[in-house]
Amino acid sequence: MRDRGESDRLSTLRARARLLLRQLRSGDLERSAAAAARFRPLGTLGALASSDPTRLAGRARLKHALTVIALEHGHPSWRSLKAALAAVPADGDAWYARGMGAFLNRWFARYEDARASLEIEGGYLLPYHNQFFVCEGGAIPLLGLDPDDPDWARIGRDCARPADRAAYERLRRGVGRARA
Repeated sequence: MRDRGESDRLSTLRARARLLLRQLRSGDLERSAAAAARFRPLGTLGALASSDPTRLAGRARLKHALTVIALEHGHPSWRSLKAALAAVPADGDAWYARGMGAFLNRWFARYEDARASLEIEGGYLLPYHNQFFVCEGGAIPLLGLDPDDPDWARIGRDCARPADRAAYERLRRGVGRARA
């Protein structure tokens, strides 16, 4: 069963896809061209974005716009994006605890930017609703977790897209145990 946070996030992303289609079909040349450019990664349909945006507007469907949104969020398909959202803890702030603001937390709207920061500067990459942040190891005990737990290495210190699902689930089960 889908949690309310996941449902809200999916609704927001679907609304963005519908808005993208409206912009594509708007008749406003500038808005339509900007929307068409976002369809370029879609292979054959994307080729119409450059060659014939008007034809693209007639052929593009919601499923195509959903794929564009998924690609823009770093996922190869809408199905993949939905699965990733389902992996976020039921309450989107489960990976953020009171007191974490005292630590250096680097915040990002896009996963790719958070991942690059993790790789360059280290830390722990955590999701927060539809955002991401990278925190210092000292913040991890506030979640009720041990920053030296070997499961952190197994997941690549990345709770947004963990490398090892079983290790992630073990960590997730421990979140909040030490919190009051």
